[in-house]
Amino acid sequence: MLTFIPTLLSLEEPMEAVGIEATEAMIEKLPSLDFSFSSALLSLSLLILVSIVFDKLGLKLGIPGSIFLFFIGLFSHLSGFSFETFPLEELHVVALCILLFFSGLSFDRTILKRNKLLVNSISLAVFGTVLSMGFWLIYLRIGFGVFQKYFGYLQNVPPAFVSLFAVTVVFSIAVQDWNSFVFVSKRIKNFRTVISNIFKIETAISASISVAIAEIFVLVWLRLNPKYLEVGELKLFSSISQGVLIGSLTGIVLGYLLTLTIRHIVTTKPQLVLTAVSFTFLGYVVSFSITNQGGFLCALVMGIVTSITYRQASTEDEIEFLSEELESLNIASEAILFFAIGLGLETSSFFANLPLAFYAWIGIIIIRPVTVNLFFRGSNVQPEERRILSLWSPKGAISMALVVTAPVLLEESFGIELYELIPKTSLFFASDVVCGAVIISMLVKSLMIPRLHSLIIGSPQSTHQEAGSN
Repeated sequence: MLTFIPTLLSLEEPMEAVGIEATEAMIEKLPSLDFSFSSALLSLSLLILVSIVFDKLGLKLGIPGSIFLFFIGLFSHLSGFSFETFPLEELHVVALCILLFFSGLSFDRTILKRNKLLVNSISLAVFGTVLSMGFWLIYLRIGFGVFQKYFGYLQNVPPAFVSLFAVTVVFSIAVQDWNSFVFVSKRIKNFRTVISNIFKIETAISASISVAIAEIFVLVWLRLNPKYLEVGELKLFSSISQGVLIGSLTGIVLGYLLTLTIRHIVTTKPQLVLTAVSFTFLGYVVSFSITNQGGFLCALVMGIVTSITYRQASTEDEIEFLSEELESLNIASEAILFFAIGLGLETSSFFANLPLAFYAWIGIIIIRPVTVNLFFRGSNVQPEERRILSLWSPKGAISMALVVTAPVLLEESFGIELYELIPKTSLFFASDVVCGAVIISMLVKSLMIPRLHSLIIGSPQSTHQEAGSN
């Protein structure tokens, strides 16, 4: 089965074409599995149980267990195992909505106000994200062009779409991932709470900022390549603005209604979680029904609004319970996403594009120290805390989920049908690069950050310094 991999990794165009054709022929001959409703439930149950086993294994190895699920999905695709009737797309929407709502819920401005770091943190989340995206756009466009010209990647892909691939990768990797951060921070004794609170702000804001900037990038791309513009520019801009407006307003209204429901109707703690999840799905459906977009933005905004309004009128015990219970759903959602995304990728294409994933990861770690030092210079953040922030830019499931939904976003929002405009062999390029960069980032940071933390801060000294800073 693995004898064709060296052929696929060859950079010679004819050999690569032969390898891909051989792979497709092999996969077509292998049987796929049609799932009944009971079989789908059984598979989902097994997936969650397997994720628990791999989480335990991952803790022993010091890496996230979700990485194993990704590769299980990836190699399941290679073996011919696929879901013909299993609702992967629907599960993807459910899982991403929960992840984004939880990211918004983690927003807590009061702690940073006490440390006088709220303005710095918001500046890093907003302007740091914008600056990073601008750098990555130039960095990746140049890099993709070099790989295309000298190493045989992206054969027969027009330069305009190489630029569009760069935009797709940029808006996906711009999002900070709370789950990825928490996995590592929990393994560090006496971890500074101020660093956690700064990342809470980043994870809550970076997702919405990245999507907004990406839409601007695509509009500029369409202006430079008007032949791919299916509708008028004014109509397109109006549609995008409507999606952002409806998604934001729906999130604000439902976030406030969720708080009122919790305060005046919910009677038990378990109902908190059920109510929050119900409102999250309701927000997605309302936004998507009106504009065919804005559902994910609604989930994120709803989480932020709920965090702000709910914390003002709730006990610390209630907030802690809701966060802990939602975190359990969050972990299950991440497990589903990693497996589903791995299952949706082409195995040979993923490994062939790993060099570009590594190149993208280098770009992530290059710009991070610049943005942190730019927006936290002269602040109350200690020098050693700033160094940790500079070395850490957590990426995870949200980035992977965004990039695999990018073709749908481009088609529904901008009328750009990638499947008809680029070679079939390049369809998974952006997904391969982002998913590969995320996996590399998770592995490196999981193993290196705890060691760097002990070298830079040190456990005994950390406790005294943090007590003094608070």
